[in-house]
Amino acid sequence: MKLKQPAIIAFLCLFFFISVTRAQNRSVIIPGNIKLPQDSVINNLITALNGFLAQKDKPIKSNTAILKDEFLETSALLDEMMGIEQNDATKDAAFYKPYLINLVKQDAGVYAVQLSYIGVADGSPLLKATFSLLAKKVDGVFYFYSPLKQNTKGWRTKKQGNITFKFKDELDVADAKAFQQNVALIDGRLNANKPILQYYCDSFLEAQHLLGVDYKADYAGVVNNNLTANSDEQSLIVNGWSSGQHRFDPHDLFHDRLRTVMSSEVINRPVDEGCAYLYGGSWGKNWAEVSALFNAYVNENPNADWLQLYLDGKNYQNDGGKILKISYMINALIVQKLEKEKGFGAVMELLACGKREPGDANYFKALEKLTGISKGNFNTEVGKLVHGN
Repeated sequence: MKLKQPAIIAFLCLFFFISVTRAQNRSVIIPGNIKLPQDSVINNLITALNGFLAQKDKPIKSNTAILKDEFLETSALLDEMMGIEQNDATKDAAFYKPYLINLVKQDAGVYAVQLSYIGVADGSPLLKATFSLLAKKVDGVFYFYSPLKQNTKGWRTKKQGNITFKFKDELDVADAKAFQQNVALIDGRLNANKPILQYYCDSFLEAQHLLGVDYKADYAGVVNNNLTANSDEQSLIVNGWSSGQHRFDPHDLFHDRLRTVMSSEVINRPVDEGCAYLYGGSWGKNWAEVSALFNAYVNENPNADWLQLYLDGKNYQNDGGKILKISYMINALIVQKLEKEKGFGAVMELLACGKREPGDANYFKALEKLTGISKGNFNTEVGKLVHGN
């Protein structure tokens, strides 16, 4: 079939528009009113920045634009930047675009870069996040990294065992000791020993800023949280936990330490969460407290269909968004029994049964092998566990 000339022109225009749009989705947008340094290398820096952004969602080890001396800290920042263009409501993977909002020359060959990810809906701008990076020219090539070390260069350091603490003035010795004891308990189960580098921040807001997260919509209103990353040699915790009995969450600590010995690609989340409930409680409540809440639910629902509740991901508590899930609690009870009867090696096998999938076939296959509990007898066997038989 031969296309007429107007159709060919229309097709080429459409092709050109799509190509330009896709290129813009991958490239930083420079607003007309931004003042750039009068420097001959700026064009090279912008080109390198686009290369960095093009790689940010790939496996971190394959990102060739990271300054290697700052790999661990930049890994944590890239975790926060991953998938930032996505609009979850509209499922638009490129809704938020990167805008260069500041570029400042610091020392020789070092530049501070600030990016905002902005989308437009119904004529109104929507800010998803703003990030700060540093760019350093090495052997004629620009590499990018988190400002964490620069932002904390005046901080003090204290090492206890395989944990290095970074802090401003004085270390809370009691809290550091409690943290070390919790790490030892978890590592003993996991057979983990990766050293930890922990920054004690005054708040989660400060933790974000120090790492290079100036604003992230996902964290608006969040008071307590940590920012973490792992390299082959060390674990990083930028601690923004500022309330509670201790400056850390034993629940999240289990998740962090598990990922030092097991790939997140094979971890089954309900089992992982069940372990975190058992060894660290949840939402500031300890194991006894989350168990008591579940026992109250059991007493109020004597004829519960545990299999269906598990498959449907139902909650047994929702305190203003602080959710406790039935599937997590069931796994906590299963893990408790499994560890007692077969040791933690069996628990590790259940943890590594694979990410949750529709129908949970991988989970039930591993569960039946390790415990004899299957879909067919799930209600009976879980009923025994929840009633303490």
